[in-house]
Amino acid sequence: MANWFAENFNLPTLIILAVLVCVVILIVRKLRQDKKQGKSSCGGNCAACGACGGCHACASNGNSPKKTA
Repeated sequence: MANWFAENFNLPTLIILAVLVCVVILIVRKLRQDKKQGKSSCGGNCAACGACGGCHACASNGNSPKKTA
């Protein structure tokens, strides 16, 4: 296992991997913070939202989910 790792991963690859992992961690952290603070990407148009009925804003506005035939 150690030989395979040493043969397939060199220092630049490990540095790039570490940077990418850090970026992903920071993105997830920011999304979780925004969620806890009530921020979202919701545009407020529940009638045109495909996820209507799955959020608290839709229920409070009195809109119901779209029904498809």
